[in-house]
Amino acid sequence: DVEEALSLQIESLALYRDFFDLNLTVDTPKIMSTLPREVWLWLQSLQLSTQVRNVRRDLSNGIVVAEILSRYFPNKVEMHNFAEGSAIDAKVENWRLLQKLFEKVDVKVDPKFIYGCIHCKPGAAEPILTTLYTGLTKKEIAITTTTVDQESFSDIEYQATLPAYARATASVAVKANLRPTELVVNPDLDNTTCKANDIIAKQQELKKFHKCIDPDRYGVYPPRATGHRVRPPTRPSPS
Repeated sequence: DVEEALSLQIESLALYRDFFDLNLTVDTPKIMSTLPREVWLWLQSLQLSTQVRNVRRDLSNGIVVAEILSRYFPNKVEMHNFAEGSAIDAKVENWRLLQKLFEKVDVKVDPKFIYGCIHCKPGAAEPILTTLYTGLTKKEIAITTTTVDQESFSDIEYQATLPAYARATASVAVKANLRPTELVVNPDLDNTTCKANDIIAKQQELKKFHKCIDPDRYGVYPPRATGHRVRPPTRPSPS
């Protein structure tokens, strides 16, 4: 039953890509963290002061990343310069210091992942850890898959694998993909509106896609003359 459900999810995701001509890097749906086992073992071997349990949450303020670098470059990392806590100002300042350290130790971390990690975006913290692992240990790891669009860190592809009754509504999608900390860092109303509209547009595209592959669920039937799908008339309300 589990294998059948997984195959249906993969088929639905493939149809969704074909329908909207998407060219994303997602291959198979995974709900759990995509952090490779080798990276988990490496983190445990470093004996960090903070045990990493939730990658998205634990890496958000940058303290764990600074401590990892201090294990390899103790003379270049001064831990007292990094502020503890979850305040957005502390996070931004910590990652600003980390970006300078990355340049000194020749570790290249994509700024979009740093932005996503600060705002606890799904799928942003894992690439940072894998980059640190390969850059510091000089070991290669297999590429893992994710159900997160790593350009916008949207969960729209994960939503495409869910059955209709389990998918998020447009309002829930906006809350899930637009973090409050983003509004604090960039309070521009126009920018926020554009992001929200983009999320809603993706949800509408997803609904349009599912109407095409499952018209019976939405009560959409083709008329005899034109062949176009139309919604049947609603029943009059009782007076």
